[in-house]
Amino acid sequence: MSRFSPSRRSVLLGLGSAAAGLVLPPFAGAQSATPDVAVIGAGGAGLTAARQLAAAGLRVVVLEARDRIGGRALTDTASVGVAWDRGCSWLHASEVNPWVAYARANGFELQPDRWLRHVYEGAQRLSEAETTGLRAVEARMRAEISAAGSRGLDIAAGQALTQATRTDEWFPLAAASLTAWEGVEPDNFSALDHHHFVSRGEDLLIPRGYGALLAHFARGLNVRTGTPVSRVRWTSRGVTLDTPDGSLTARACVVAVPASVVAQGALVFAPGLPQEALQAHHDLPLGLMNKVALRFRRNVFPGEASEVLRLRRGDQRGLSYITRLWDSNVCVGMAAGALAHQLEAAGEAAMIEHALDELVRMLGGDLRRQFDRGAATAWGTDPWSRGAYSHCLPGRFGARALLTRPVGPLVFAGEHTEQSAYGTLHGAQLSGQRAARQVAALLGRA
Repeated sequence: MSRFSPSRRSVLLGLGSAAAGLVLPPFAGAQSATPDVAVIGAGGAGLTAARQLAAAGLRVVVLEARDRIGGRALTDTASVGVAWDRGCSWLHASEVNPWVAYARANGFELQPDRWLRHVYEGAQRLSEAETTGLRAVEARMRAEISAAGSRGLDIAAGQALTQATRTDEWFPLAAASLTAWEGVEPDNFSALDHHHFVSRGEDLLIPRGYGALLAHFARGLNVRTGTPVSRVRWTSRGVTLDTPDGSLTARACVVAVPASVVAQGALVFAPGLPQEALQAHHDLPLGLMNKVALRFRRNVFPGEASEVLRLRRGDQRGLSYITRLWDSNVCVGMAAGALAHQLEAAGEAAMIEHALDELVRMLGGDLRRQFDRGAATAWGTDPWSRGAYSHCLPGRFGARALLTRPVGPLVFAGEHTEQSAYGTLHGAQLSGQRAARQVAALLGRA
């Protein structure tokens, strides 16, 4: 299972094209036609569940707190003059990723991620021979975590690593890649959970953006944006959802919001969720990856083709940079884990400055003189996300499976519920498909 890429789920990029579709204005009070199903959240999971349920002939309404659809898939076409994904951007595990077939069927170009990866020691670009040690320690890390997972050890991934691996001179850079994959450092996530991710097929990217793909997918759905749900009142007969624009009732509800939104009390349930379901949300917090897009007046990079550049550091806190995004003079840097939290707390300007400083260390001072403008994400403080993608705490394996069980008329969906594809948008889609089947069964439409 080889999942160590410098950028991870290529996680979150975008802001400008986000969402179209049939996006309706907020409702006032009760609707004349009570929906069969209410879906909370218009991200990949909620939209998938809504489309599948509507196709089965059920009346469905999607309530979205933001003024756009897409959740953590957001394509920005305005800030730096080229489309870049602020959130999800890679189609991971392309052989088992249902978005791949949808994209191809609907005219979205897909490009394989075959960018060359390069490491710099200060201003020196290291050769392949000089980075043999990095590849060796990455292979050891994969093998050691996989061995722990194969034995069913629900321990921190960091605990699965041998002393020889942790003290290797290349360990900080290798560990930073693993942090990017999970959004937290190896000592904070379960080796067993990590082991159960299924990765088959190369990673693909969408030049038009993942957010643009979701906007296309949402066309025709009954989505009400700007309608946050504050309370879910539920009984065996159905649900009542409280919003600033009034209350809405339905026979069943798909709860498709990030685990941290529930765990931190932003969405209240009355009566409260069963203890094991609430605990499962706490056991699946969101790690963090943030991105910074930098636009230059000319090509300041080593070549004309896109590459992934990293600075060798001893503190696991460097960024990964994709240069020449879609043949432009824009690069996108990615920071994960503790570094992402630190930079987000410092603010967008500080994040841009940090990214520029690191690039200058690799590529020289002319790069700063040619800098035009930049933009950065802040997923940790986004009230409707509260992070980037889920990880499982050590010792809490099984939390994802627990959240696939309905609670009365409530069915949970989201990447955090999909064991084999957690943290990805195809995990969100698979969870939405599962949730739709469960709702259909609850309503006698299976």
